Amino acid sequence: MNDLFDFSGPIKAISLWQPWASLMALGLKPDETRHWATSYRGLCAIHAARTIDVAGSPDDLCAAAIGPNWGRLVPIGMVLAIGRLTACREASRAVAEGLTKANLAAGNFTPGRFAWRFEDIRPLMAPIPLIGRQGLFNWTPPDDIAERLGPPRDHAEACSKIGWTA
Repeated sequence: MNDLFDFSGPIKAISLWQPWASLMALGLKPDETRHWATSYRGLCAIHAARTIDVAGSPDDLCAAAIGPNWGRLVPIGMVLAIGRLTACREASRAVAEGLTKANLAAGNFTPGRFAWRFEDIRPLMAPIPLIGRQGLFNWTPPDDIAERLGPPRDHAEACSKIGWTA
C-alpha cells in the first residue's frame, strides 16, 4: 500500500464536535454523517472542534472507548487523525449496505443525510493544535507529519477491543 503522505502542500480538513472526532480517530466511526454531500475524495484531517456534545452523544460507546468521564478527557481544538475520504452516499444507502453497531451509534443516518466514508484513518501520536472552520477547509500539515502518525485503525479490531462486536 502506498503511504498516505507521498505529497506536499495543503490537504482538506473537517471539524467534528467531540466525541465524534475522537471516535473517528479511534477507528470506531468510519462514516461521518452530514446534511450535505461532497464530491471531494482524498486525504482529510480529522479536527476536534471546541464543542463537546455531551447530550447528543452515544454515552455507552464513549464510556467504553474513552472512559466514564469522557467529556472531560477528549481533546478540543486539535487535529487528531488523518484519513482518506473515499465515498459519499445517502445515509439510507449506507444503512442498507450494513453498518456495525458502533458506526450506527456514532452517526445520524436519518433520511436526507449523507454518510462520508473514511478509510486508512491514522491517529496522530500527539494531536496538533488548530483553529477549525466550517465545511471542508485547507490545512498544511507539518513537514514531519508522516513520522507523527500511528498505524491505520481497523474498525473491527477497534470495536472488538472495547467489547462492541463489529
